[in-house]
Amino acid sequence: MPRIQPVDSVPLPSDTNETPGVGDMSTLFAIMAHRPDLAQHSRQLLETTMHSGTVDPRLKELLAVRVSQVNHCHY
Repeated sequence: MPRIQPVDSVPLPSDTNETPGVGDMSTLFAIMAHRPDLAQHSRQLLETTMHSGTVDPRLKELLAVRVSQVNHCHY
């Protein structure tokens, strides 16, 4: 059970499952909905990180998995 309850009444981004490297982050964005400005900035940062630059998106995905492993987080 999360320490902070998700906000169910806020519409979540519909394309988060289609964004490479994002996966199902609906719970994260539902919790961030307590602070909409923070959620919007975080989403923009995530999209910019995964969609731009010269690093292969597959490598970005592998890095995200490895960071999760090092931090003992479920990815």
